[in-house]
Amino acid sequence: MIITNVETSDLESILAIQESVFQEEPLLTGLDYFNQVTSIKDLEKCFEKYEFLKAVDDDGTISGLICAKEESNFVSILAVMVKKERRNKGIGRKLVFAVEHLYSGIRCEIQTPNTMPKNIAFYESMGYSACRQQNNTKGEQIITFEKLREIH
Repeated sequence: MIITNVETSDLESILAIQESVFQEEPLLTGLDYFNQVTSIKDLEKCFEKYEFLKAVDDDGTISGLICAKEESNFVSILAVMVKKERRNKGIGRKLVFAVEHLYSGIRCEIQTPNTMPKNIAFYESMGYSACRQQNNTKGEQIITFEKLREIH
């Protein structure tokens, strides 16, 4: 498996992964990124604004992706998605580490609904700490995790 940049030719595969993740994890729709990406046209707009990386298996299929955007003083990881059948194999971890390396030396933030204990445990296992909680427009509680990255 390799981690590399997403190409425009990958967008249909990326949208398919996202849609399958939505079906398995409908609570993720409470996060801002997932509210703005519901079609290939939406994904194309995000592709122009955000950094996307993909995990590609040895057979050439995309097994996961991550989306991030640089803010004024931190990097926001907007989405980490891995195909269900490829989970628990370190793919999500490698994707997060790739973004951390790409934006070395600045704080990274990531959000998840408080009703998703697997996500919370995953971020904490990678050294992220909860820094704030807030309700989204639907009244769902969203936890923001942060991690300060050292300069490499």
